[in-house]
Amino acid sequence: MSNPLLRYGVVGNPISHSMSPQLHQQFAQQIGITIVYSKYCPSRLGFNRVLNDFFQTGGKGLNVTAPFKLDALNYADLITDRAKDSNSVNTLVYTLEGILGDSTDGIGFLRDLYAKQKQHSIDFQNKRAVLLGAGGVARCIAQSLLLDGFEVYLINRTQSKAEQLAKDLSHLGTIELYEFSTPREAIAVDLIVNSVSFNADKFLTQIHFAESAVAYDLNYGDKAGQFLEAAKPHTNHQFHGLGMLIEQGAESFGLWTGKYPDTSTIKL
Repeated sequence: MSNPLLRYGVVGNPISHSMSPQLHQQFAQQIGITIVYSKYCPSRLGFNRVLNDFFQTGGKGLNVTAPFKLDALNYADLITDRAKDSNSVNTLVYTLEGILGDSTDGIGFLRDLYAKQKQHSIDFQNKRAVLLGAGGVARCIAQSLLLDGFEVYLINRTQSKAEQLAKDLSHLGTIELYEFSTPREAIAVDLIVNSVSFNADKFLTQIHFAESAVAYDLNYGDKAGQFLEAAKPHTNHQFHGLGMLIEQGAESFGLWTGKYPDTSTIKL
């Protein structure tokens, strides 16, 4: 008897640019299974209907991207702790107990950061990070950094949003707003993470960086260029977010199949 077809997909709006189908087909090929991986682009109002149809007809798992990560949190029957802390779901998994919602963005970011740290022999002596932005993905990054023992300092255009994020995650460790009035030498930062799409580079001159500091832009391709170029005089290493995309996808794939692919061979 042949195996039932394993159906997965990604849901977002817009979604045509997504590289997830190529990514997950490489994962499937690597572990020797055949999958169907499709793109879904519902309206806000059509989100639940599209997901109901997917899971009721045998779909096994979905990646979720903007603007639906909060909708996915509300849709799921079961929520992991990291999805609760992140207030975000980017992975839905069909289980016998119901639809499980998880967030793999934070662990995907950390895994890529670890890989680059090892590759370039980087030592985060102070374990202090500045995070630019306080949106959904920033929350995932802040949560993962805190769990890894970093102090996290937030810079965001809307201060009240950053204050709320700091309050929500304070149970995980030291997270507070970056104080520009503090003498810059008082806080040597060895990691700056950009989660916003423009104007992030204007803060670089106002931050005191440790030696061998790292700049990491969650954007990739042309979107990451301006910030990383501006970071070069201030930091020793500059990385974009394509590795995070691959690692968060691998974590999703592992949740669906129980098999974690080797990300070092993936080409996008």
